[in-house]
Amino acid sequence: MKRLFDIGFWARALRNPIVLAGLAVDLAPIYGVLMWGWTATPLVLLYWTENVITGVMTLPRILISGANFGIPGLLGGLFMSAFFTFHYGMFCMVHGIFLLALSSMGGAMHGGSTDGISHVGQIMDNPLTAVPDIVGVALKTGEHLDWMLYAIVAWQLVVFFWEFILKGGWKASNPGGEMAAPYGRIIVLHFGIFAGFGALVVLGQPMVGVLALILFRAVLGVLTNDKIGKPDAAVPEMAAQTSKAFADAMNQIQRKPPVS
Repeated sequence: MKRLFDIGFWARALRNPIVLAGLAVDLAPIYGVLMWGWTATPLVLLYWTENVITGVMTLPRILISGANFGIPGLLGGLFMSAFFTFHYGMFCMVHGIFLLALSSMGGAMHGGSTDGISHVGQIMDNPLTAVPDIVGVALKTGEHLDWMLYAIVAWQLVVFFWEFILKGGWKASNPGGEMAAPYGRIIVLHFGIFAGFGALVVLGQPMVGVLALILFRAVLGVLTNDKIGKPDAAVPEMAAQTSKAFADAMNQIQRKPPVS
């Protein structure tokens, strides 16, 4: 977090096209707040949906990076993809239900909508489709929320094809590291956003608070996006350990010396 107050970092980061493109996407919801009347609820549900997209985009990264290790790596990637889909899906489901319940609590406190509670009940009736069901609910909470979602999908696809495929990021990766990477990126962000959302629910979701939440997300986005495509960037400990464990296992199978 030292970079947060490092003027040199910001001067360099804001010359990076990837960072600038990500910043544009992160600041775009300001238009939704000012022109379409978004409150904190559609904004935070948009951020939640962004994490779902991140999870979906992680699956091809897991599978493609397995090619570094031949057939054993591909089989390991398939297993890790299945495990990730279940585990990350549960992670997103719990957070999504929490957000719907919190938005309903805010509606009850300030005389607004409490539809979130009924949605939670319907979603829990069929947990297997909970995540897509919450996405469907999220898209109905704010005008043109789907437009912002398309921008996020486009951004994720650009990063995937440019950095991971065309620039060969997959060659320096493996399924273990790719599977663990999203958790390190979103846990701190999610709890920060949840805390801000909770405060806004209590305060009645004032516009200044909603805009502050967007700026908070944009700043964290710059810190994260600046690491894209840099093999020497700091790797979350969980991802680093999972990556090393997978590489060591593959080396044992292929009878190579373990990674130091």
